[in-house]
Amino acid sequence: MTRIRRRPAATRPTAQEAPGKDDGSISVFLVMVLFGAALLFVALLSDQARVLHANAQAFDLAGSAARVGAQQLDTTALADGTILVDRRSATSTVRAFLAAHDIDDITVTVTGATVTVTLTQHLSFRIPLLAGSSGADITQTRSATATAGP
Repeated sequence: MTRIRRRPAATRPTAQEAPGKDDGSISVFLVMVLFGAALLFVALLSDQARVLHANAQAFDLAGSAARVGAQQLDTTALADGTILVDRRSATSTVRAFLAAHDIDDITVTVTGATVTVTLTQHLSFRIPLLAGSSGADITQTRSATATAGP
C-alpha cells in the first residue's frame, strides 16, 4: 500500500498566497461598472440641466416676443387717445421675432392693449432610453401690455 505524504499545515499555500489567473479581475470589472454608472449619471444630470436652461430661455423669449408685439400700436385708435395693439402687425412681428430664434410652435393672442405669447419647443435627450422618452416639451406663456409713456 502506498502512502500519500501530506505537507504539514504550516507549509501548505493558502488561498490568499496561491497565485492564480483571476488575480485582480474583480477590480477591473468593478472599475468598469462604476465608470459606466458614473457616465450615465453625468448624462442624466446634463439632460436635466439642459431642460432647466431651455425653460429659462423660453421664458425670456416669450417675454421679449410679447413686448415686441405690444409695441405694434393701432395708430387710428392712438389718434383718438386709446391705446390698442394692432392684431395683424403684432402677430406678424412676434412670429418673425421668434422665427429668428428657430421657434415655430407659437400662439399669439391680442386683447386690447395686451399681447400674450405662448411658445413650445422640443428638447431631445442625449440618452432617451434612460429617461423613458425622446425628450421634453418646454412651454412658456408671457404677456405684455402697452401703456402710455411719460
